[in-house]
Amino acid sequence: MADMNKVRSIMPLIRAMSHYGSSDKEKFECAYPEYQTQRPESTFYADFSVADVYGEKSIQDTYNRSFNGWKSNVKMFTEMTAMLNHKLWFWYECGIEEYAQLYDKLWKEADAYGMDNFKDDELKYFLSVLD
Repeated sequence: MADMNKVRSIMPLIRAMSHYGSSDKEKFECAYPEYQTQRPESTFYADFSVADVYGEKSIQDTYNRSFNGWKSNVKMFTEMTAMLNHKLWFWYECGIEEYAQLYDKLWKEADAYGMDNFKDDELKYFLSVLD
């Protein structure tokens, strides 16, 4: 289990990123540099940031609900998969190994699902966004 004191010490940054992601374009671009060309259409980052506060079970539950709710929508599923990869690296760089490992597992599962289930133009979209 992750050291929740260490996780909580990082939470103000995550709250700020979630807040800025929903309102101010300039601050959003600072908080999410990888999305400077395309703003996310979902609330996945904010949803998973809330789950981060409550631990690994909450992250897994949020993933299960998101996965099942969006697996047939290539655009939203692709965005979720990209967010999982972002979270994986975020927690790895913060030194929270348990979260990084969990997000790595979830990202691999989502990526494999996309590769196995999307065909033709959907697969091209999935790969072009994630590559």
